[in-house]
Amino acid sequence: MKISATLISWNEVDTIDLCLKSIKGFADEVIIADTGSFDGTIKKAEECLSEQDISGEVLNVKINTLGQARIEAINKATYDWILLIDANIVLSEALKKELQEIPKQRRLGMVRSFNLIGDYEHYFTPLPIHAHHDTLFHKTMIYWSNDYDRPVPFVPRIPLKRWAVNLSRVRPAWRCWLRGEAFDPKTGREWQTPGNRQNKWTHSRKYSSLLEYVKATEKMTLQDVKTIAPDWFLDTLQKFAKPLEPRFRRWLPETIQEEQKTPRYNLIYQGEKIIGRHPTL
Repeated sequence: MKISATLISWNEVDTIDLCLKSIKGFADEVIIADTGSFDGTIKKAEECLSEQDISGEVLNVKINTLGQARIEAINKATYDWILLIDANIVLSEALKKELQEIPKQRRLGMVRSFNLIGDYEHYFTPLPIHAHHDTLFHKTMIYWSNDYDRPVPFVPRIPLKRWAVNLSRVRPAWRCWLRGEAFDPKTGREWQTPGNRQNKWTHSRKYSSLLEYVKATEKMTLQDVKTIAPDWFLDTLQKFAKPLEPRFRRWLPETIQEEQKTPRYNLIYQGEKIIGRHPTL
C-alpha cells in the first residue's frame, strides 16, 4: 500500500519543514498545493523535499476556497490512499502506527490536533484539542458535497486515539490575524464565529486570496495588518497561552520535541505576564 500526502499551504515558511519531517517515511509522495504564499514557502518546501529525499512537488494554485486547493492536490496524487493535512500539522510516530492500521480495515481514519500557540512550549487554552478531522482515506471513499473545505466519506470513520500537533498559531501575528483566528473564548469555537475571516472569505467565493478579501471588505492592506496584528496577538497570548502540562508534553510528536531543544520562537515573560516573543511577533 502506498500513500500520497496532500497538503495545502499559505505562508508556512516557519512550519512546513516540521510537517515534512514528520511524514517522511510514512507517505510515499507529497503533493503541496500552495495558495499564494509570498514568504518563501514554495522555495522552502522544494528545498525540504529535496534535502529529505521525499518524492513530490509543489503546485502553485489559484483558488477561491480551500477545498478547491485540496481537490487539486488529491487529483494530482499518484496513489489511491490519501493523507489529507495542512502544512502546519505535525504527526507523531505513535499516530503514524495507528494510521497504518486504517487501510487494513477499509475505513477512514480521523485525527484530532493539539493546538500550540506562540511557541512550542505553550498551548491554546480555549481549544487545546480540535475535533477529529477526516485524515486518511482511499480516493473511492469520498465525495465532495461542495468545494468549501473538505470531502465527505462514504464509509464509516474511525477516530484515532493519538493526536497530531497544529502549529497554526505558532507564526507571525499578521499570519494568524489574516487567517481568521477569531474565536469564542467561552466555547473555544472558532470556525463559526462572526469574526472568522477565513470562513467569510471561503464562503464569499469572490476572491482568490485572503489579502484580496480583506482589502475589499475591510479596506486594509498587508502593511496595515502588520501594524495592528502584533498588539492583537500579544493580547491573545496574555489571555490564552498556558505552559505545557505533563499530560500534553508526553504525547508531543518527536519532531516537536526536537524543536524544543533549540526553538525558533520563545515567549518573553515579565514576572508571570507575557510581554512579547523572540525574535518578533
